[in-house]
Formats: sequence, C-alpha cells, structure tokens
Amino acid sequence: MNRKEFINGVSAAGILLATGCSDGRDNVAATANKENKSMTFNELIEARRSVRRYAKSTIAQSEMETIVTEALNAPSWKNTETTRYYAAIGAEARERIRKEALPSFNAASSENAAALVAVTFVPGESGYLNGSPSDELGNMWGAYDCGLSSSYFVLAAKNHGWDSLIMGIRDVAKIKAIFDIPEKEILLSVIAVGKSAQKYMKVPRKPVGEVLKVL
Repeated sequence: MNRKEFINGVSAAGILLATGCSDGRDNVAATANKENKSMTFNELIEARRSVRRYAKSTIAQSEMETIVTEALNAPSWKNTETTRYYAAIGAEARERIRKEALPSFNAASSENAAALVAVTFVPGESGYLNGSPSDELGNMWGAYDCGLSSSYFVLAAKNHGWDSLIMGIRDVAKIKAIFDIPEKEILLSVIAVGKSAQKYMKVPRKPVGEVLKVL
C-alpha cells in the first residue's frame, strides 16, 4: 500500500484506528514501548509516534529537566539556542490548558497526558547579524531551530519511555497568560507528553524518490 492509498482509506479505517488497531508493521514500536528497553537510533525513530490517547500518568520535574537538557543538543544558528520550553506537569495546570487554550479535538487527544509543554522561540536572534536578518528568511530561522529542538525533545522523551503529540492549533494569548510567557516570544506548538493507551498504525511515508534528488 502506498501513501495515497493509505490516506484514501483512512476514513473507512477510522473506527479501527480510534480503537487502537495495528497493522503488524509496528512491532518495533510496540516492543520499544516497554519500560527500560535500550533502543538503537533506528528503533527509536521507528518507535516514536504521534499518540492521541493516553493512560493516566505523572512525570517528575527532574525527568522533564532531563528530557529538555537532552533536547538542548539540537543544532541552532550560531548556537543561539533561542527555543524555550514551558511545561505544565501539575494536574490543575494541565487541565486549565486543555480546557481554556486547546480546541476540543486537541483537548481530547491530550487527555490524561502527564505534561503539556508550550514551545516558543525568541525572535530577532537566530538568523540575524547585528540586529538585521542575514537573509530573506529572517525569523524563519528561529522557527527552523525550534523545530529541530522539538524533534530532539520528542525523541528524547520516547527514549525515556514517554510518548508525545505535537499540536499546532492552540490559543496563543491564553497559553502565554497561563505560563506568563514574555510577549516577544513566538509560540509554535504545544506538545503532549504521556504514556500511550493505544497501539498505532504506522502511516506509510512517501517514496524516497519523491523527496530526494541526487546530482
């Protein structure tokens, strides 16, 4: 089955997906989900999935600090490291974000997550020299760096046994108010972190020939 065929069949398979159906190609992910399993890098990137149903769990501040520390290994423009993380791990804070700052579908997808993490970047630094954009991208470099850091974050989380979901539809003003995020910072996403309560079907990826050109 190619990607197009899969996408065309998603609506028909929606009920199965919602109940956690797996097509058997997710054996690596299912095995890697076991606690304390040491994974190779290939196993890690196969195991990490966007999870939309979580079992109840809690995460310690120290473990969140470890995950963010590991995410800081991500490259950034001239090592400016402009990405910032704001983590709600308390039950009251998580529920406030879900109910006040997320649309209903993202609130449902992140229910029972152990943490909701707002990810921002400081504009005007990454991609800038002497206060001016170094090229036509400008603050897109900040978003680029933030995406790299977020990728490291979700992989680090998975390596510690935590699943995740990156959510881009959110109420910026309410999230900034809840976390007291500086007005200058640009909010990109909210990442749910928790323990999966589903088995997930691996979505077929595009053939490499569609995304790679070699000269």
